[in-house]
Amino acid sequence: MEVHHHSHHPKKWKEYITEFIMLFAAVTLGFLAENFREHQVIEHRIEQNKIAILKDLQADSSVIARVMASHEQCIQTFNKVNQLLYLAKNKKISQDQLIDSLKIMPDFYASTATLYMNNSSFKNMQSSGLFTYLEENELKNALSIYYEVNFKAVDSQNTFFDQVGVDFNNHLPMGVGKVIRETNQFSKDYDMNDPVKYQNFLLSLPKTKEILQSDAFIYEVQKYYNYIFIYKISLSRAKKSNDKLIELLKAEIK
Repeated sequence: MEVHHHSHHPKKWKEYITEFIMLFAAVTLGFLAENFREHQVIEHRIEQNKIAILKDLQADSSVIARVMASHEQCIQTFNKVNQLLYLAKNKKISQDQLIDSLKIMPDFYASTATLYMNNSSFKNMQSSGLFTYLEENELKNALSIYYEVNFKAVDSQNTFFDQVGVDFNNHLPMGVGKVIRETNQFSKDYDMNDPVKYQNFLLSLPKTKEILQSDAFIYEVQKYYNYIFIYKISLSRAKKSNDKLIELLKAEIK
């Protein structure tokens, strides 16, 4: 029996080129498909981060509004206090008139709140590397200003402003003490648990009268009053940036 051997003809150079082109095309298409898929994933993650940041900014906006309102209320109160102390110091009203005026003042204490902005979603965007994928445009610049400039400015002032308020309230604890008694259900068996009786008792003390007539107390009032306006500058800048960012993100989110 004869065995027939099939002969293998060597490939022509054109066949090698064709195979190379097909292999190259397959690898390139696979690379492009993977790159496109990765790009789609990144775009989706950026979109989700934008939504999360927008929610943070909207929450910040509400907090900023409340803090600014509390500052305006405090400014009105301390305007009245400044006037009363000025009149008493210049003997235009008596000490009894000063005390009677303070009795009917509802918020005679350092009551302004400080602003704590939520930067968790922005930090997540930075730590995941997604922030670098944002186009160099107005949104990226606005995000940097809000979280790297405004956020840090407010945060650096919070501790100092809180301490200024604590110093004032410790100098004359009557206002805070009255609020504590108004907001808690203390036993009525004790006269000093009653807000009005507590306030009247403290105002009757010689030490309180001495404080109210002192230059040191006028300085404490001025320190707190002045710093409200210093803090308001940071608040106003944060609000302006916040409003702008919310507008930009709403326009970009699909």
